[in-house]
Amino acid sequence: MPGYNTHRIFNYSAFIVIAVLLYLWKFQRIDLYSFLAFSAGYYLGTDFITPDLDIESKAIKRWGPLKILWLPYMWIFHHGQSSHNLISGTIVRILYISLIILGIYYVLFRSLPSGMIFSYIYVYIFIIGIVIANALHVILDALF
Repeated sequence: MPGYNTHRIFNYSAFIVIAVLLYLWKFQRIDLYSFLAFSAGYYLGTDFITPDLDIESKAIKRWGPLKILWLPYMWIFHHGQSSHNLISGTIVRILYISLIILGIYYVLFRSLPSGMIFSYIYVYIFIIGIVIANALHVILDALF
């Protein structure tokens, strides 16, 4: 399997290709906020919410002291199995960290967020960025 830096180089190279293609094709529906939402999701999907969070990896070390949040995930999922599933692995990681964030929010404020200050479309684009970054990780693992 490729190492952490190989995954990062591959993903960021693919990101440059995606950005150039979007520019060359001059997609009219892509505004700055959509591109930033996609970029943020892609970055998090490449460096923080990767399929390698189920092992003691550089990705888990990037979380610093917050890596403790991923310990239950490491105990439940085994490397290369469900965590490396192209779609469900990513969805499980997104749901897992979302539940933790909502749980912490609830403990701090004794309620859940009542409204969004931004459009849901940006949330979807953000998640698409994570999914694509994770898919490239899994594809690179499958190739080598």
